[in-house]
Amino acid sequence: MPESNLTVAPVSDGHPTAAGGSIARYAAFGLEIHSDLQLPELPPLVSASGHRETITIAACSHGEWPSLQASPNSTSTLKMAPGDWRLELEGVGWFRAWDGKFLSWERWDDSVSDRDVRTFLVTSGLGALLIQRGALVLNATTLVLDGKAVMLLGSAVSGKSTLAWCLLQQGWKLLSSELSVVDAQGMVWPGLQQLKLWHNSAVALALDWQHLPLVRRGLKRYALLPPELPAADQPVPLAVIYGMGGRNDKPHQMEARAEVDTEQPPEVGGVQVFRLESERAALLRIRNQAYQPRFYRAMEQEANLFLKASSLVQQGSGYLLKVPEGITRMRQALESVNLLDPETLISDVSNTDDEVSA
Repeated sequence: MPESNLTVAPVSDGHPTAAGGSIARYAAFGLEIHSDLQLPELPPLVSASGHRETITIAACSHGEWPSLQASPNSTSTLKMAPGDWRLELEGVGWFRAWDGKFLSWERWDDSVSDRDVRTFLVTSGLGALLIQRGALVLNATTLVLDGKAVMLLGSAVSGKSTLAWCLLQQGWKLLSSELSVVDAQGMVWPGLQQLKLWHNSAVALALDWQHLPLVRRGLKRYALLPPELPAADQPVPLAVIYGMGGRNDKPHQMEARAEVDTEQPPEVGGVQVFRLESERAALLRIRNQAYQPRFYRAMEQEANLFLKASSLVQQGSGYLLKVPEGITRMRQALESVNLLDPETLISDVSNTDDEVSA
């Protein structure tokens, strides 16, 4: 493997990094990212490529931003217009993405750590910038096995991280977490590469949580990063999309249930898969799990979202995935199934279009 040209000091989650220092280079979402802040959540750039477009992340002074005619979809802290997105978070800082090429940040004061700034840069900020570029950005974690990608589609509390950790123990690799980008050719690109686990999940998974970095100050939620996580660094063709949850599950139940460990043996057929029987159901599921639909509306990218979601649906069937309660049972049940072949896991009762609301 070529030697990385990432020329920055080890990551500090405590004191702020001074602007104007070394520039770190990353390769994520099909882009080359130059940043004045270390972003260990992104894959480092290991070789230059003339095929990647470059975006720049840099500190700024928000007082110098030009005036903005905000969209009606804006709020008091989130201002948006076509090609411009601005977020103000009291006690954290100011963030701006514009023209699909630039992402600026300013910390609230010197008490704000790089860790807290990064949390919003690599999620909300990069997500907004990708939407400006016309990308299909989904609330999904994508994993790779045997050169094929499986996408776990669901909200932030649907249990994607816990399920992903179990799969990583079985030889899968993480391609992107939280945000997944699919291109017109059905390829999923390396993106954010960290798993966020709440305290109860970290304990149940027997992780050394006391030595894990916090996702952000004040939250008992921990970040797992490479090299502790096996990760993939090349785009991979999308094989299967699973919506997280079963026929009767509510989204808020999934993460809490995954945090409860038991010593009971797994049920036979503990992993259940339901086929989305129509393109309409699959399209609504993908549209509803687009990253921040408000961003799409305010930046006039909603039509593009619909077209790209429709194209993705036409490439293959969609499924709902339900896993057993409890981490031990989940992990054991996953050992006996092949998520790359969902048709072998279809439950007797088919899913209906009523599972997905408009």
